[in-house]
Amino acid sequence: MSYSAPYGPPGRHSLSYDPPNSFGGSGRTGKDKRATDGASGPTLALVRSAEFIQEGLIGRTKMIRLAAITTCCVLATGCTTAPEGPAFLTIDAARYSEAFDAAMAASRANDMSPSLRDRRLGVIDTEPSIAGSVIEPWRSGNDSLSEAWENTLVFQRRRARFEFTPASFREPQGTGGPDLLGVAGSPLDLTTYQGPVELRVSVIVERSFTPGIRRDTWSSRGVTRTVILRPVSSPRTPTTPFWTPVTRDTAFERRLLAEVAAALGAE
Repeated sequence: MSYSAPYGPPGRHSLSYDPPNSFGGSGRTGKDKRATDGASGPTLALVRSAEFIQEGLIGRTKMIRLAAITTCCVLATGCTTAPEGPAFLTIDAARYSEAFDAAMAASRANDMSPSLRDRRLGVIDTEPSIAGSVIEPWRSGNDSLSEAWENTLVFQRRRARFEFTPASFREPQGTGGPDLLGVAGSPLDLTTYQGPVELRVSVIVERSFTPGIRRDTWSSRGVTRTVILRPVSSPRTPTTPFWTPVTRDTAFERRLLAEVAAALGAE
């Protein structure tokens, strides 16, 4: 490798600089050298321009490929499927016990084990289940690729609540507030109730928050924590990661109801 610059290291665009190839030798062929060794003035400028154009085309091809991949990812994240399944189920009182068991089976099938179950009140609460990300294809439950990307960027989980209520039940109207102590009447026992029962599901999405976290945009090694200063008389603020409900997953709710309906043989 030779260069004509009198001082300093060889530059990429020196007049007689030969860029090395992947094998450690010159990147230019013998034909290119013969074309430039004796060239000067306009001829040398034309040869250099041809080399720059060739390098630019290679770089442009890579940019086009990257742009195409990015466009496909954006289009894929925007594609969502319509929620499939009913908004609620109406069940005959004679099949209430069967429906209760089917609801617990549906929760277990979706990695949400029941944590509380009360057949008399018709309530099933589940343990939370971590929402699957793009790099976790074995975790199901995402309705679209956009949800998978969201769960990749932030740490989220889901928990479900199944509620059986009489079909004729309506929320009390008035300004007196709910009867929290149950003094207005005894609670309804759904195991002995005669009449149609409705099943509704609520799936809550919870997001993990870490107080004082300062994330680095380049590497996880640059993540630091701030010291939260507060007066002694102020309410205590959390210092460890905690979960906060952020939204409801209606598509997941309909999917659970569809699984219960399939187990009961309902349309």
